Amino acid sequence: MAEPVSSVPSRIFISYRREETAYPAGWLFDRLRAGFGGQVFKDVHSIELGDDFVDKITTAVGSCDVLLALIGDRWLTITDEDGRRRIDDPDDFVRLEIEAALTRKIRVIPVLVGGARMPRADELPPALAGLERRQALELNPSRFDADMSRLEQALNKTLAEVQAPR
Repeated sequence: MAEPVSSVPSRIFISYRREETAYPAGWLFDRLRAGFGGQVFKDVHSIELGDDFVDKITTAVGSCDVLLALIGDRWLTITDEDGRRRIDDPDDFVRLEIEAALTRKIRVIPVLVGGARMPRADELPPALAGLERRQALELNPSRFDADMSRLEQALNKTLAEVQAPR
C-alpha cells in the first residue's frame, strides 16, 4: 500500500533525472524520510495521483530550505528527442528546480553519483553557473552510510539555522 502524502511542508527537495539517478534518489529519499519524515519532497512519493505535478513541484521547490541536486555521469549530456542537451532547455524541470533554488539563495547541495564529476561553469547554462561554486557530496555505494551521515549533519545544521530566530 502506498504511503500517504504528508501535509508537512517539504523542507528538503530532491532534484534528479529518472533516466539516470532514479535508484540513488530512491535510496536517498528512503534514508532521509526515516530521519526527516514528511519534510522530504521527491516527485513520485510526494505527489498524489491526479494532482497537477507542475504546480506541486513549483510549490515544493519554491518553499524548500535545501535542494539536493543529484548529478550522474550523464547529467550534462542527456538529450531530448531532437538531440539537444536537456539542461539547455529553459523548460527542463531539473534546470528549473535548480535555477529556482539558486535564485532564492537557499542551500543547494550537489550530490554526485555513479562517478560523476562536478560540472564546470562553462558547461552549464548561465542561470546555473553558480552551481559550480557549491560544495558537493560524492555519494558512493561503498561508503553510503558515512556519506549519508555527512549529508544528514549538513541538513540538520541548515534546517536549524533556517528556523533560528533572527
